[in-house]
Amino acid sequence: MGCIDFAIVHHANQYIITNGYRNREGLDDVLGIRGGHTGYLKILELHQEYKIPFNLHLSGTLFETILWHCPDFLDHLRALREQGLVDFICSSYGQNIMRFFDYQHNFRQLNECIRLYREQLGAEPRELKVFWPPERIWDTKRLAPVLTDGDLLNQGHQYVLIDDRLFYPARHGMPSRRVFDEGLERSCADFYPCRIVQGNGLTALPISSFLRQNIPPRDNGSLERLDELFRWLAEKNSQVECSLIAIYGDDLEKSSGCCGWDEGGPAQYEAFLQWLVRNPWVRPVKLNQWVSTTCVACQKPIEVGSYFEMSRQFGAGEGYEKWYFDPNWKLYRGYYAWTEEKVAEISAKGGDPDLLEMAGKHLLASSWETAWHTPPYGVHGNAASAIEPSPWIKAVTSHSRHAAVIAEAAYWMKHKDGSACACLEDIDNDGQEELILKNERLFAVFSPACGGRLVYLFNVSGAGGKMVIGNPSDDWNWLEELNKYMRVPPNHPGALAEAGYEDDRYEAAVTEHHGDEARAILVNKQENSQAEGLEKSLRLVRGSDEIEVTYQLPGNLADLAIDCGLSPDYAHLLRAGRGLLKEHAAPDSRGFSNNGVSVWVRLEDPARTVFDSEAMPREFGHGCTIRLRPVTAPFTIWIGTEQTGGP
Repeated sequence: MGCIDFAIVHHANQYIITNGYRNREGLDDVLGIRGGHTGYLKILELHQEYKIPFNLHLSGTLFETILWHCPDFLDHLRALREQGLVDFICSSYGQNIMRFFDYQHNFRQLNECIRLYREQLGAEPRELKVFWPPERIWDTKRLAPVLTDGDLLNQGHQYVLIDDRLFYPARHGMPSRRVFDEGLERSCADFYPCRIVQGNGLTALPISSFLRQNIPPRDNGSLERLDELFRWLAEKNSQVECSLIAIYGDDLEKSSGCCGWDEGGPAQYEAFLQWLVRNPWVRPVKLNQWVSTTCVACQKPIEVGSYFEMSRQFGAGEGYEKWYFDPNWKLYRGYYAWTEEKVAEISAKGGDPDLLEMAGKHLLASSWETAWHTPPYGVHGNAASAIEPSPWIKAVTSHSRHAAVIAEAAYWMKHKDGSACACLEDIDNDGQEELILKNERLFAVFSPACGGRLVYLFNVSGAGGKMVIGNPSDDWNWLEELNKYMRVPPNHPGALAEAGYEDDRYEAAVTEHHGDEARAILVNKQENSQAEGLEKSLRLVRGSDEIEVTYQLPGNLADLAIDCGLSPDYAHLLRAGRGLLKEHAAPDSRGFSNNGVSVWVRLEDPARTVFDSEAMPREFGHGCTIRLRPVTAPFTIWIGTEQTGGP
């Protein structure tokens, strides 16, 4: 009997999640860092124990949440790479359904992913040859040109993982995909790399439906079926000139037993690894290396399509079009289109390149799992509900509109007039006016409708603009409304958030619009709230790097706590994690610095206001919170930021 090459491909895809959810597992559970018998780490340890190489794709959004919350997890990947046990597979950063996005958007998605592998795992871009299409939705005409673009950081991809059923015509020809899906055919052709006709030189690597359905082996019958297939392949492989390859590719959550999958997954997967050890004629390979030594014996046209469950059982259609063009998705598709147009319009007028890049990056993240619906079938399905966009994906896309705010800050940075300004404007298309304060150094956005909180603060004084308050790309769970305080888990505090009153309704009035200083007042108008009547008077002076905030409290309000969430250089925190983040403390101020920019809260009189050192700082998604408590009112604080010019 001959041998057969076999590739294990794990696809790990999560958004920029955190911990503390009530309706889903948090990041610690997904990674398995608390121990137990499930989670990603369990699968990595199994591969290390049995010394079986594998291939791994990490979505860029998952990468960035790991960098912040669990950077030690990446040490396991680095160790596996040094031991020759893991190969990295590229994809788009935000796992957008690429056939519905333009060339430049997809180009940025690809480079953002490659950059993370290069900078955080030390992968050489030119070695990253193999691509995982998001949700395995393939469209040769739309994807092949951008995947093979020589200006990509890896100089273009050469191979793409595609489900074996796509090697068959969708409608015309025999056998068709429908015949293949019924399991009536088995052919060596299903295990050959195949040059894609009109694919700019791309070669398709077939993911085996049979392997995907039997790994992890849920019962003894699965192992028997796997043994029979591998023996058949080994026999056929000894009779052909070009090597066959068997490829298993599926969600890492499946084998690791998390996110709704069978908790027995790791034990079942270990049984399969043990079978591999007993059968050395099945040779696990790393794909980026394997493709360098193989020949391609055939070429085929690959029509639009995806995996069986997506196209046939979930109801998305062969090319996902039934979900993307679902009337129930129209509102959210419109949010995204409005934001893209707004960012493009501001870019054309001229704005700070760093902030415009950040706006574009937020759009990349906001296209994650584009238009995903809750299917009636499968581990994430719900047979009792209608097939409609999932609540968490509606939230992600709704918050794409924050990119317009970032773009407005970019425009101001290049067109500021040397004055201090205040105005009321619906800057994010949420139907509510925001209060904007700005001068030569700052661009600040307050939300009167949601607690009178400072939801965004940008430093616009240096060579490039920096966001220092606000973390819009982090997970919003099911919360669709913009600027609303996220309680479970607490993840988007903003600043000037009064604990317990974070979403009270305020009325805003601008008292000085433009000149040497700008002034505004926010008054709590929430009926039946103990904080009703609370006033925040805001003052920004020309040339100042601080906003002055004076509080007047209603007489019946006692034991008030005020939270200020700080994210100095938020874009850098996403891409690089917490390595450069430092806390600064003095009797009258608290703050954080990162990558050459600082943000702080300063007290006018420490006898009238104090920092709550026991309660804070508390971390949230890519940021830390400072809490202060008034001793007596009225009291004044300042929120400020400066750039120091170096990391």
